[in-house]
Amino acid sequence: MVQAVIYLGILGGIYALVFYLNHKTPLPKGCENLKAECEGCHDTSCCNNPAHDL
Repeated sequence: MVQAVIYLGILGGIYALVFYLNHKTPLPKGCENLKAECEGCHDTSCCNNPAHDL
């Protein structure tokens, strides 16, 4: 039981570290505002699709 708690704690710590580092990473040039250039495709699950602006 103690090993499971330690294992989950380690996994949670790794997740938190990767999440933090990912948000600290700057966006590549040209990807700052994708919504402005999106003309819309047929993928309505994409968050950049203009169908979500209605």
